[in-house]
Amino acid sequence: MTPKLIKDLGMRYITETSKWKARFGLYECQYCGKEFEANVNKVKGGSSKSCGCQRGGVTHGLKHHRFYVIWGTLIQRCNNSKYKNYKNYGARGITVCDEWLDVKNFIIWCEATHPNIEGVSLDRIDNDGGYSPDNCRWVDRLTQSTNQRVRRDNKSGYKGIFSVTSGNSWVAQITYYKKIIYLGSFKTIEEAIFARDQYIIKHNLPHKLSTQY
Repeated sequence: MTPKLIKDLGMRYITETSKWKARFGLYECQYCGKEFEANVNKVKGGSSKSCGCQRGGVTHGLKHHRFYVIWGTLIQRCNNSKYKNYKNYGARGITVCDEWLDVKNFIIWCEATHPNIEGVSLDRIDNDGGYSPDNCRWVDRLTQSTNQRVRRDNKSGYKGIFSVTSGNSWVAQITYYKKIIYLGSFKTIEEAIFARDQYIIKHNLPHKLSTQY
């Protein structure tokens, strides 16, 4: 992959003191989406691959850091339209904060917050919010799975609430450890929401309440 050419800037001196000119272009960084200027030949030759946001990882040996892959994945899913999961992130408006575009800052945050136990992963507290220190946390797989947004085919607009018989009744349910717990069928959506939320509160489950979506 190479940066996307936005505009041909024409011939320029390579440096302020140089006697030689080269063709420059305005590019869009394939990693963070920022615009930058670069020598066209260097981009085509592969020596200029980003706006510089990748430089920290390479120069300081962070490319092999245990959190580097996580950082690379979230950058790709938010900024690379060709990435397999872009439609669920960047296309929805999910972004990476400016601070974390620099891998060094991301790794510093990870090292300060990671619980150093197996089975945890990076999770966004607000599924409609971006990747930033105030919207991210480390959670186990169960918590992350229960924090997923409402499915597109869910007509109710509420997690765990589904309409049946053309909307004449509403079903409330909860998925816990890959098992579906049926909570009943109700005449109104308000009753179904109340039943699900009360079950979560009563059993102290890690799920969000239906009213929190």
